Amino acid sequence: NTPECEKYACCPLPPYLEEAGCVVEDDDSTGRPLRDVCFHLLKLYSDRRYELEQLLDPRSITSDPLDYRLSWHLWEVLRALNYSHLLRQSQGMLNASYAAQLESEGLWEWAVFVLLHEPHTQ
Repeated sequence: NTPECEKYACCPLPPYLEEAGCVVEDDDSTGRPLRDVCFHLLKLYSDRRYELEQLLDPRSITSDPLDYRLSWHLWEVLRALNYSHLLRQSQGMLNASYAAQLESEGLWEWAVFVLLHEPHTQ
């Protein structure tokens, strides 16, 4: 309940933004401030319905918005723990983006492995 000018701690920024000091970076697409993935995990722990899209956003982990490595693996762990409220469209985008990243590195076998984890295939 403190005013904005009297904050007692910096926002939990992703590690690549911490060097900038106590600055809140806004997400361009949603207008929400970027937070560290650990912050999102704590929020998910306290509220099982916390929005997974924010947590799995690559920019909460790395400065490269196209690096889906940790996001995909984190999603697989969360899915194994019965967190299933990620939108189907977001799941598809996460799988396809990571598979494309692997394929661009010449790791097409692993890209196929990732695409085999799509839960909603007919």
